[in-house]
Amino acid sequence: MAYMPKKNHIAGACALLFLISSHTIAQSETELAPVVVTGEKGTGYVAKRAMIGGPGGTEEIELKDLPASVSVISKDLLDDRQAKVMSEAAKLDASIGDYYAALGYYENLYIRGFPLDAATSYRINGMSVTGEQNIAFENKERLEILKGVSAMQAGAASPGGIINYVTKRPKDVQSITLGTGERGTQYAAVDYGMFLGESKSLGIRINAASENMRPYVKEAKGERQFFSLAADAKISQKTKLQFDFEYQDKSQRSVPGLMLLGGTTLPSVKADINLSAYSWVLPTEIQAKNIGVRLDHEINDSLKLFANANRSEVKINDRLAYPYGCSLNSSGASGTFCLGGEYDVYDFRSDGEIRRNDHFQTGLNGQNSLNGYKHHWTLGVSELQRSVYKGASVYTYIGRDALNSFNSALSQTNGSTGAIYKILDHSQTSLFAHDQIELTEKTKLYLGHRIVEMKQAAYDVYTGGQYSSLNKTWHLPQIGLSHALSSQLSNYVSYSKGVEPGTIALPDSFRNSQVMPPKRTEQIELGSKYAMNPDSLFTFAIFQSDRPNEYAKDYGQDNDGYYRSTLVQSGKVTNTGAEATWAFKASNRLNLLSSAMYLEAKQSDATESSQNGKQAIGIPHWKAVLFADYLLPQFDNLSIQGGWTYISSKGVTLDNSIKAPGYHKFDAGLKYIDRLGNSQATYRLNVENIFDKFYWRDVSQTYGSNTLYPGSPRIIRATATFDF
Repeated sequence: MAYMPKKNHIAGACALLFLISSHTIAQSETELAPVVVTGEKGTGYVAKRAMIGGPGGTEEIELKDLPASVSVISKDLLDDRQAKVMSEAAKLDASIGDYYAALGYYENLYIRGFPLDAATSYRINGMSVTGEQNIAFENKERLEILKGVSAMQAGAASPGGIINYVTKRPKDVQSITLGTGERGTQYAAVDYGMFLGESKSLGIRINAASENMRPYVKEAKGERQFFSLAADAKISQKTKLQFDFEYQDKSQRSVPGLMLLGGTTLPSVKADINLSAYSWVLPTEIQAKNIGVRLDHEINDSLKLFANANRSEVKINDRLAYPYGCSLNSSGASGTFCLGGEYDVYDFRSDGEIRRNDHFQTGLNGQNSLNGYKHHWTLGVSELQRSVYKGASVYTYIGRDALNSFNSALSQTNGSTGAIYKILDHSQTSLFAHDQIELTEKTKLYLGHRIVEMKQAAYDVYTGGQYSSLNKTWHLPQIGLSHALSSQLSNYVSYSKGVEPGTIALPDSFRNSQVMPPKRTEQIELGSKYAMNPDSLFTFAIFQSDRPNEYAKDYGQDNDGYYRSTLVQSGKVTNTGAEATWAFKASNRLNLLSSAMYLEAKQSDATESSQNGKQAIGIPHWKAVLFADYLLPQFDNLSIQGGWTYISSKGVTLDNSIKAPGYHKFDAGLKYIDRLGNSQATYRLNVENIFDKFYWRDVSQTYGSNTLYPGSPRIIRATATFDF
């Protein structure tokens, strides 16, 4: 069946909102005075506060007071880089990278060398959402990345950290953005906000977007529609209610990864290659809905109540012509393509998948003095329920193809997917307590403890029968100490324990259909934070974290005739590194953002001795990022922008015998701001990879195979934003 675009309902909503805003302007009887721009020029990228750093992950705190590493990517920076998905935003931080971030599918990342957990590592306004979605940026004010063990904020999650999207709040705004790029992508978005009533006690904000995607990869076209509503209600002088709803419908043909040739050679391909470009392959469809409610009530001057509830649900129809392995000869025996570039092709379809996270959290924030010390404490309870529904997939061998040819005779099978069953019940019931104690004016002690009761039941994808269960309680302590050497410089040390839910080894990908044991983690970190001036922040941290090592082994033919691997836990991975970030307003015209990381992600004590002492797959030792925005003195409204990225080589195999080479990548951009009265137009032009450098952006071991994804070639994107 050929790809057919859907009716563009949200494009109509965009047009309607634009007409409403235009009518509002036309009916205004008050002539607004021209906006007078004062203060320093240019765009600042420095954040002072973050929500995700606080206990429970929903209370904003000062970054300089936090004994942890948190980076914040502002909306201005996301717009300047024209980031549309998380993997593009992650390029701005050296501690983050792609880890199975397939185009056309939902993405996953690593932080500090540990892959994130799609079930628990992603948040909106501090509350858990399913990571199996491409979370939209149109209604987001900023992106917060907490690096390292996050038990105090999130309970059981990846030791790499968590990513939090903070939504825009209501304000008077009327804006429309139009954009294009790559092979003819068309993009339109509207941002509309207002306050109702004379007292302005109720505010709303609506964001809508429509995108007709034509990415740089061949035959990976698709479309995306998005709508969100945010509302703030001031119920009384002491009580505030916030509501968020967002819906996204994305349909795009997925792009599979590539494999080594014969287990020894990197494939020679172009960046726009798509091994699933057969005409009969249907697009992957991902419908995502996220709903959140937050209540804040001030009991008195020193005691506040908070309550948050969130539901996140994703429905996926996953379709792909999946290139996997080589049955032609023994050169693909290790789960790679044949040495000559041939590979087996499978008709893969998994329709009707559902992931759902329900999260509730409530507690108290208080301040008081005890024995001469000031205490800022939080006490809360949290309940997270995650359910996964899935049916048996179609996974049928349909023939063989090769990198240097295209076998158009390959066709889809007549198989159909199985009945949908619940395959996972996962719950985390937590009690958390945290106390920030001011020992002196310059020294603060942080004590935290979370008790997590984790329950889990797994069910067979073919019958719905239960085959695995877990019921265990974890005690996860955290302790930190910070000392301000001056009003600008502070140092800290922290120690944390965490736990990560076990991976589900699905029968589509692995020979052992089971849920792996939870992975206990531990971390120690030392860091410094230096604010040269109010518009700069330099952070530095050294850290060591470890967790059990999990990887695929024993690739071979299963009883049903298909080739799969076995997922195992053996030994551990210890990640030791240093990272630095610097957001700096160097002058009235120059803004800089830089980031660097050095990381040793060493495997040890594994039964496969050849991988012991080696760097984990897909994790580089070095990564550095620099982005600059310079407002030209000759043209007060025109900025030139430039970016540089360096990533060192990274292992493709567990023993590091094959590596993807390191690379340098350069980007450039222009931004022009035109103001007329109270209106403003912002034009952005961005060129990524200006020297058209080929590189491997993503190397990962997922679903039993080592996969590689080429980075983007030279691409050009342009947007125009009109604020009324």
